[in-house]
Amino acid sequence: MLYLEIITPDGVAWKSENVEGVSLPTRSGEIRILPGHIPLVTMVEAGEIKAFMGGKSESLAVDKGYARCVSDTVSVLTEAAIHVEEIDLESVEEAKARAMQTLEKYKKTREADPAEIERLESTIRFAIAQQLSKNRKR
Repeated sequence: MLYLEIITPDGVAWKSENVEGVSLPTRSGEIRILPGHIPLVTMVEAGEIKAFMGGKSESLAVDKGYARCVSDTVSVLTEAAIHVEEIDLESVEEAKARAMQTLEKYKKTREADPAEIERLESTIRFAIAQQLSKNRKR
């Protein structure tokens, strides 16, 4: 069994010590980690993490971050994470639309703050990850 923890700046978003395998969205594609996996550090892309337990799976939408696999412990550090069941598509769409509108305004000005642009792009990226994850569950 694996111990999986998903950590955001707000704290532990999800953890379990009874995970049979985990699927992660990485820069080089989706990877699956099983017990006994070689040590690994990889960048996580915005997308869906699936934890497999007892023939079932739990899905979380995540923003970009990092994953580390050492022994049978998988730690994912990400900007944001939410259980797919908790995603409200209407709210996500509204947040995405507001962020895209603000981003377009910022890009038209030369005095745009790079940190604010990154925050808006992160909001959009996470919104898209939530939408895709929720739509897969239907």
